[in-house]
Amino acid sequence: MTKRIKVERLNPWLTFGANIGVILGLLVLIVEVRQNANLSRAAMEADKNKMLVDIELNIAKPEISEVWIKSIRNPEALTDAEIRTVEALLVSTMLQWDLRFQMEKAGLASRGDARQHVLNSAQYYFGSQFSKKWWSFQGPGWEGTSMMEVAGPIIDGVDENFLADYMDELHIAPKSKPQNSSADTGNTVVEARRFMAAYADDLRARDAAALAKRYDRNGAYMILNGKKTFRSFDDINTVYKEQWAGPTSFEWFDLTYTVTDEDSVLVMGQFNWGTKSDTQRYSYTGLLKREQGKFHILLEDEARIEKLKGKTDP
Repeated sequence: MTKRIKVERLNPWLTFGANIGVILGLLVLIVEVRQNANLSRAAMEADKNKMLVDIELNIAKPEISEVWIKSIRNPEALTDAEIRTVEALLVSTMLQWDLRFQMEKAGLASRGDARQHVLNSAQYYFGSQFSKKWWSFQGPGWEGTSMMEVAGPIIDGVDENFLADYMDELHIAPKSKPQNSSADTGNTVVEARRFMAAYADDLRARDAAALAKRYDRNGAYMILNGKKTFRSFDDINTVYKEQWAGPTSFEWFDLTYTVTDEDSVLVMGQFNWGTKSDTQRYSYTGLLKREQGKFHILLEDEARIEKLKGKTDP
């Protein structure tokens, strides 16, 4: 009887000890799982970084670097072999991005981490006319994947002149350069090209408020099909907000830039203006004047050349 009483008293403690053992086992298991996840994350991060290093070292090789720069500066002169070389670099970049998406799928990184990774590097690999054209052919192979969902909109928003402008800006001008030197002219042209690219983005977005702000605060001369008018800034703002109907599509063509002085650039070329029924081609001349450190439009001369009616421009 006494032994049975002792056993009965001991049972709760044995049960308690067993439960403690189970809890400790679970804690050890959780720690091990987390450690394994951290090790997996660290290994995949190392692989991702190694791939990026390999891409950069390949581009840095003189023979590859020349082809890479040619794809940015003079893409129409690329040979088939050179196109294949640049394509290999772009494929490597996409595979490096895909590793980050695989980390997301495995729960080792968030969608925000993956998007930021692509956002940080996209313009440095796809910021050229050739790279963006190459990307346009990749959609079918990646349709329905995180690559197209995340990277697609980011690359679509990259300026195709980014890499050319970026390299121009990396050149350091001589300390004792005269005013209006070629370096000054180059920087002014880069600034004007960015203005015109952003101008096109505003037109495509039909952002009337942003478009009005692009004009000189003292007003601007506007010539349409030979008819000249001068509008004050307030008039321009009113027209854009209350009367203006934007295009269904818009694209600049063959823009040339002439620096007339340190604060002015003459822009000449053409543009396509899309409507619901057709696409119209216009000639364009614009005078950009720097005002409070930023370019604004002082003059625009536009004249319709022809209706394209669905023609595809080369």
